[in-house]
Amino acid sequence: MKKVNTLFVAVLFVSTILTSCGSESKNVDTCKCLTEPGNSTFMKENEDACRDAISKELGVSNWEKVNMSQNKEVRAKFDALVRRCN
Repeated sequence: MKKVNTLFVAVLFVSTILTSCGSESKNVDTCKCLTEPGNSTFMKENEDACRDAISKELGVSNWEKVNMSQNKEVRAKFDALVRRCN
């Protein structure tokens, strides 16, 4: 039984390390994410990182799925971010 527990812990540890290595997000300039054209090389290379950075700024899991007209708090944060970037 002790061998099974040790093996389980080892497998859990290794799988945690392996799955976390691929999930690091890039550090991107949030303002550049908001101002670059969607078809630019920067946006094509950083689409997911930009989504994550903007979402983090707004405090939501995915800002693209937020209905801004119904969520005034997130809309206010988004407007403030846009003003800061301009």
